Amino acid sequence: MSNEFVPIEDHTLQVQTLFVQHQQAVLAFVLSLEPRVHEAEEIVQETFVTASRKAASWTAGTNFLAWACTIARFQTMSSQRDRGRSNRRLAKDVVELLAEHTEEDFAVFQGRVSALRVCLQRLAPKAHELINLRYHAGQMPEQIAEEIGWTVNSVRVALTRARNSIRECLEKSEETAQ
Repeated sequence: MSNEFVPIEDHTLQVQTLFVQHQQAVLAFVLSLEPRVHEAEEIVQETFVTASRKAASWTAGTNFLAWACTIARFQTMSSQRDRGRSNRRLAKDVVELLAEHTEEDFAVFQGRVSALRVCLQRLAPKAHELINLRYHAGQMPEQIAEEIGWTVNSVRVALTRARNSIRECLEKSEETAQ
């Protein structure tokens, strides 16, 4: 094996840079198809590798996010098939239907991801922690209650309030965007 330095082509570097810029939107897209955060993050990593390998197939000036999400869709289906989790994955035709997006859809999607980030930042610190434990760490209310020393019912009520707060915030941001 040679230790020679092989420079990355400018086009491949451009694709990798764009991928890093759009990584959160790609992750959000993958999460719409694969609800487990850890597995979705692994799929996004595989998508980055595949996008780097297939950089020559992307044309500068076209919708990068749509191209990356197409790769992510195939990576998601491949990952789910390889894991053989037929009882936990969406049917192939449903995945195909969800993946049929236009450039305008992706622009709206990016706006919603940005709005969600803002709404999450506006949550009270404890509510933000609960949302992270539930949706990022994938813990169930019973696990969260044990971890933070609350009753399960208190966790459920707090999560419901946090979700309602996020929903209201998102609705307000959509109203102001129109």
